[in-house]
Amino acid sequence: MKFETINRKFTEVVSEWIGKGYTINTATMSGHQGEIAKIDLTDGKDLIRILLGPESAHEHTGEGKETRFYDFDLVALTVGKATGRFFPNSDNTYGDTIWNDSLEELYREEFYQIGYRNGRYSKWYGTKEEAVAQQDKRWDRYRNRWEPEGRPLNEAAKEIVLPFIRRQPRCKSVRLSEIERVTKHHIESRTGKRYVKYTIKARGQVFDLH
Repeated sequence: MKFETINRKFTEVVSEWIGKGYTINTATMSGHQGEIAKIDLTDGKDLIRILLGPESAHEHTGEGKETRFYDFDLVALTVGKATGRFFPNSDNTYGDTIWNDSLEELYREEFYQIGYRNGRYSKWYGTKEEAVAQQDKRWDRYRNRWEPEGRPLNEAAKEIVLPFIRRQPRCKSVRLSEIERVTKHHIESRTGKRYVKYTIKARGQVFDLH
């Protein structure tokens, strides 16, 4: 979904509370705590803050080589009730601050960033499940291209590397049938440089071909 959809949802939630008889409480809306937007509403007794803010989250699944790490950027739409002291319908903007992280949460909806559409500055959002699927797909694509463990090649690769093996010390008489396997590795160094390496096992020895 586009951010337009999130704006529409934010508007719907604000309208819902206004429909309950709440009015905007302007004095408590000054200041900024890193949110994208906020609207404070009051019925003369309680103060409700409808908040749209950027967040991040991290988690992992699996163990060992199967471990996968996920980093999420998301936008959270929260409706919370102020728990601190405030003065409804006051014109004093220097009164007690309503802190976003101290709200009594009444409602929450999350929109996870899953990529870009039509340009770097046009973000695309969806559910957490969609974000996980997108990162899994990206990871699988990366692993298939840059997998240090390597991928076994077919029999034709053995014929290609046979002349190389025969040029190695004490391997002049190696037969094709004595080449056990040929593996292709995509390596990324600590400096970020990427290169391809082939590992050949023949007569119990392992040879690297760059």
